[in-house]
Amino acid sequence: MFLKSLLAVSVALATQGISANEYVIEKLAKPSSQKVSLTLDPSQETFTGVTEISLKVLKPTQYIELNGLAYATTMAQLMGKKDCDLSSEMLKTGKVKFICDKEIKPGKYTLRIDFTAPYNRQSVGLYKTLDQGTPYLFTQFEMSDARRAFPVFDEPEYKIPFQLTITAPTSQKVYANTPVLNTTVHGDMTTHYFDKTPPIPSYLVAMAVGPFEEMAIEGMPIPGRVITPQGKIHLAEYAKDNMPRVLAALEDYFGIPYVYQKLDSVAVPEFPFGAMENSGLVTYREDILLVDLAAATRSKKQRNVSIIAHELAHQWYGNLVTMQWWNDLWLNEAFASWMAAKITKQLNPEFESHLDLPQNNVMALDARLSTKPIRKPIKTEADIMDGLGLAYSKGSSVLAMVENWIGEEAFQKGIQKYLKKFSYKNAEAADLWQALGKASNKDVASVLKSFIEQSSFPLIKVTQQGKQVTVSQSRFANAGVNAPAQLWNVPVAIKYGAGDQVKTASVLLNQQSQTLDLEFEPEWIYPDQGALGYYRWIMDDTQLDALIANASTKLTDRERLALLSAADALLDAGVISAAKLMQILEAFVGDSHPRVANTALNYLASQQRTFKDKSNEDLWPKFIRDAVTPAAQKYGLEAKAGEDGAVAQLRAAVVSRLGFDGEDQAVIKTAQQQTQIYLKDPQKVDPYLASTYLTLAAFHGDKALLDQFMTTFKTTKNPQVRTNMLTAMGYFGQPKLQQSVLAYSLTDEVTASDMRTILAGQSYTDERQALFIEWVYSHYDKVAANLPPFFVPNLPHFTTVSCDAKSLAKTQQFFNQKIAEVAGFSRTLSKLEESVNDCIALKNRELDSVNSFLKDQ
Repeated sequence: MFLKSLLAVSVALATQGISANEYVIEKLAKPSSQKVSLTLDPSQETFTGVTEISLKVLKPTQYIELNGLAYATTMAQLMGKKDCDLSSEMLKTGKVKFICDKEIKPGKYTLRIDFTAPYNRQSVGLYKTLDQGTPYLFTQFEMSDARRAFPVFDEPEYKIPFQLTITAPTSQKVYANTPVLNTTVHGDMTTHYFDKTPPIPSYLVAMAVGPFEEMAIEGMPIPGRVITPQGKIHLAEYAKDNMPRVLAALEDYFGIPYVYQKLDSVAVPEFPFGAMENSGLVTYREDILLVDLAAATRSKKQRNVSIIAHELAHQWYGNLVTMQWWNDLWLNEAFASWMAAKITKQLNPEFESHLDLPQNNVMALDARLSTKPIRKPIKTEADIMDGLGLAYSKGSSVLAMVENWIGEEAFQKGIQKYLKKFSYKNAEAADLWQALGKASNKDVASVLKSFIEQSSFPLIKVTQQGKQVTVSQSRFANAGVNAPAQLWNVPVAIKYGAGDQVKTASVLLNQQSQTLDLEFEPEWIYPDQGALGYYRWIMDDTQLDALIANASTKLTDRERLALLSAADALLDAGVISAAKLMQILEAFVGDSHPRVANTALNYLASQQRTFKDKSNEDLWPKFIRDAVTPAAQKYGLEAKAGEDGAVAQLRAAVVSRLGFDGEDQAVIKTAQQQTQIYLKDPQKVDPYLASTYLTLAAFHGDKALLDQFMTTFKTTKNPQVRTNMLTAMGYFGQPKLQQSVLAYSLTDEVTASDMRTILAGQSYTDERQALFIEWVYSHYDKVAANLPPFFVPNLPHFTTVSCDAKSLAKTQQFFNQKIAEVAGFSRTLSKLEESVNDCIALKNRELDSVNSFLKDQ
């Protein structure tokens, strides 16, 4: 699965101490296969079904437990040597107890259950959505939502064959994990008999029903299609072309052919995540899978390739070999993210995907005391929800660090042996560590365990005396935070140089401190060669100044990007002042690579979010305008034919900074003009600037513009245009219009998964954020009911102003009363308290430094 953003994901399951966990099925029976027959009509609100589960009762009992939510059992019978009619009791823990009035003896049985259920309307389970007024049915079963669609052993260790039979109106097309064996027509209804799947966990079962269009994919060893809602199949060409390339690259890397009978890819108009790796029937948000090539940015194309690679990598890692329990879900997602980066770089080097550094997105979060390790016990749905976004980025970064340490060849060899050994089975993280260790003859387990089973990361201190360098480690922590001491086994790669000489020295730092002998006395040192280390580093001021002076000529683009992130972290740690950081960032705004310059601009903008207040609010617009002027002059504010995508992306950032932060009236006027052109013909507006223009115009817009946006949102068949409308609506600045947008977000026009997009822009400006916060409090019940269940624990983030103790206190007062109904609130409140207090401490410590810097500009 691919998360659209760094979201957490929900589950009602458990991990260590499984037998004592009330959320886990009691081990009284074990399934061997399951048949599911469903009657599905998208025009209705409910459906019916029958399931037959072949199972073995393991010990004498009077009941059997399965998972279940929302469905109602109409009949349940256990058939074997002696049949038994079963009564059922649905528990609050996501389980159903099926009870016999006499003892059930060990042995083989068939459990038959007839049931009815409503279609879910919150983007989970078997859910119904409307696209252009037409109803469709889709599924999203990971983590624990197969149980909403039918009775099932809904835990990953129960990896069994499933056979689906779906009866639907003859006018509808029906898809599942496997090919259709045959169909039978009964008047206006048709029954579709699907082939049996290989052993898969329940979360990979999938189906789709609706009046779809499809396009065949050529060039794969198995049949495949891109499947879209009506009127969108013309946008499938890019995905159709990429699918065979990605699949072939993965087959080559893994050394195992794709094992499922087909590979269909479905564009889903309402989808809570980025994509889902259902075996043989992969689902994607339609704005990811479908690409309008006439108006596609480089990042849009890269996202398409990368997420296809992520989901197809899962067909081996996750599907063919499945985690034993949800405590290793982090590894499923980390591995797929790491593999996607490798494949994207291999197939499309022009995307420069090697400049994506996922560790930079999450290390600030990982440093907090309230953050848990990414491999941790799971007992409730809030446990997996806590930090899965961190797991994607930290996990993939750590895997990249280990691959760099042991070498690509050894890493690939270990992966291949692991997959072959555990094909069609379940495995644990330790099984992979063992395979990588055997392939490399290195202690891989000790390195991975130290990063995966501990939160935070090392701060590597580098001191130099002549040709000797001493590296030492401590736990990274924000200034003033008393964090418990920890040690890591960390591969450290030091790049150093003098004159034209550049060398690398490496060490596995598995103690507090170690000393290395260099080949010559360096003039500068960079403690993270290749920017592959999951650690931060510190050096004295003289060394830091020397490094920055040599960065433009001696460091790679990737290393300069990592340097900016490291400098930002040093401010959090209290090592450098805010003024020093802003001086460093200013030096890189004119960097030779637009991506580096863009990143420096973004970090400068983030300082404004932290430090802007009454004492300096008049100084920021000029500072931002001055900061972006070099890039604006170098590249211009309008696209040029044949320019690199990184330049276009930088221009978008410049225009955004000038319009929003610099309050440049010429830019705002251009945005308003370009918005009107976009509404008539999106292809006539620079695709890199379109979203910025739309949000700027919305912020300064009137009711007539909002009406135009809503009309376009409802009528367009282009997923990217739809998403752009949704995003821009979240930025309307006038209070009445903001209220109108918020009210609109609670209507049936906005799906559960889309509602988050509208909410994302509501915190821009203090006044708008205050209005939004009061709206969330006033409409809490409706807001919570309209969002996907996994997202509800994030609501306290929306009601809290960063660096504001009063806002935090109000959030705590409101949501503390609701912890009993939403377990995830407790963890979110703990994280919020730490982040707000850290921000307040940073602002108190550095505000004078920032003001002094701004006044000197």
